[in-house]
Amino acid sequence: MLTRLPAIMRPFKRWPLTILMIACGNCMADAGIYKIVDPEGNITYTDTPPAEKSADQLELPPINQLPVSKPAMAAELPLETKVFPGYSVVNLVRPVDDALIYYDQQNIVIQLALTPELQLGHLVQFYLDGAAYGRPVVATSYAVGSLERGSHTVSARVVTAQGEVVANSQSVRVNVQRHFKRN
Repeated sequence: MLTRLPAIMRPFKRWPLTILMIACGNCMADAGIYKIVDPEGNITYTDTPPAEKSADQLELPPINQLPVSKPAMAAELPLETKVFPGYSVVNLVRPVDDALIYYDQQNIVIQLALTPELQLGHLVQFYLDGAAYGRPVVATSYAVGSLERGSHTVSARVVTAQGEVVANSQSVRVNVQRHFKRN
């Protein structure tokens, strides 16, 4: 028994054909392209010339290809560009100061904004209540989980692989709300 498609699905009924045509397009990339002009002046481009009408075969220009650029290696850079002047922006952007963390939220994400971006050889150490949380990472965001109920402070430091502090962020307070059982 055939049923009509609901009105919302009608625009999608041609998708299988469209996908098939796109997939076959790669196979026909080397086929000729023809320009057909009908009596009303409408122009149609196709890869199959019509049998009853004459059509002009078009010569398409070659496909543009861009060269792949390789990033310069550190040893190839001039000495003056190797000197790092420091970070101009070191801010915790998430969570916001005095944020409320609800009982059903298992993790909070600490996100650090740096300008310029984190440099090669630098790591970020995240802190929870003044103590290092986990190991230093090569990332500007970190998930902290299983926080106890109450207020906590989070902060971050940019450090070198040797542990030398390069930059400090401000501390941000978060307030964790958890359910507790009353007697």
